[in-house]
Amino acid sequence: MICLGEVLNQEIYHERIAIIENKQEIMRTFGLEKEDWLQLWNIDNRILTLCYHSLDPAFDRFIVVYDYAFFCEDQEMKEAIIWHEIGHAQFPVTEGNIDLYSEKKCDELAFHKGYKAGLEAFLNLTYKMAETLNNQLLLTMTNERLKALRLLMN
Repeated sequence: MICLGEVLNQEIYHERIAIIENKQEIMRTFGLEKEDWLQLWNIDNRILTLCYHSLDPAFDRFIVVYDYAFFCEDQEMKEAIIWHEIGHAQFPVTEGNIDLYSEKKCDELAFHKGYKAGLEAFLNLTYKMAETLNNQLLLTMTNERLKALRLLMN
């Protein structure tokens, strides 16, 4: 089921963006067959987000989250993720592809919007997930993103 969580303030985000909850889309995109895998692998579902251009004329894009209420629990991380996803308008990464440059540029946007603590928390959760999954590519990419964040902080 798809649930509208929130319509973001267009004056702040400069686009008409809605956050929707769609567990099935998140699970399909991230290759999860059952919800139990999230708990088994200790994956924090707030980091499993997607951003789509909208076909609905009322919105420019949708940010898709797994669990809207949980996504909103940490406002700093929520905003960092939102700004990171907005960055993908300028630095897109198509489904199934990997682009470290684009990911770092999107992280920079979240950082420059003032959400460095949320971004760091998000990247630390991503690194933890990569360790749990024993995914060397995700570990390497996330480590590079954390290094880039540390350089921005100095």
